[in-house]
Amino acid sequence: MLEKLGEVIKKATDKIANAIFLDKDLVDSIVRDLQRALIEADVNVALVKELSDKIKKAAMDERVKGIEKKEHIIKILHDELLAILGEYKQLKLDKKQNIVLLLGLYGSGKTTTISKLGNYYAKRGFKVALIGLDVHRPAAAEQLKQLAEKHKLNYFIDATEKNPVKLWKKYENVNAPPAFAVERLQFNSC
Repeated sequence: MLEKLGEVIKKATDKIANAIFLDKDLVDSIVRDLQRALIEADVNVALVKELSDKIKKAAMDERVKGIEKKEHIIKILHDELLAILGEYKQLKLDKKQNIVLLLGLYGSGKTTTISKLGNYYAKRGFKVALIGLDVHRPAAAEQLKQLAEKHKLNYFIDATEKNPVKLWKKYENVNAPPAFAVERLQFNSC
């Protein structure tokens, strides 16, 4: 999802940078592409509208002096996306035990992301275990199992239990801890 958003943003900035001049049609085309990509990435519609309005206003603002309008629009796009997505923050880990919980809509990449996070931390010396708590999606347990095995990670799945709370309680104190998909990833320092 974010990969597609990144591609659309890159295309939009390239379109702006390569344009000989900015006209209303070009700006409208770029804004439409951005709106579609942001909405598909589950960005709040009000935020998308606000961002669209700011870009349109900046593109047609005749008062911008000293820099090219194209650069100004790219900077506005960058600043606004940074405001929506947030700035980079270093994840601080507890030396004893850490739990990562991912919640989200179906098809948003929780299971894949949890296995990537597990692999990332396993390579850095943490003991990692994944717990499959997505009891609603039929292939969730199998997908988590395949991804855990691919990355050589511990995993705990109970395909017969349909209550994620019971699964959580069953595996929460397991020595080689857990993932939530709803997935949960838990890892301990070695």
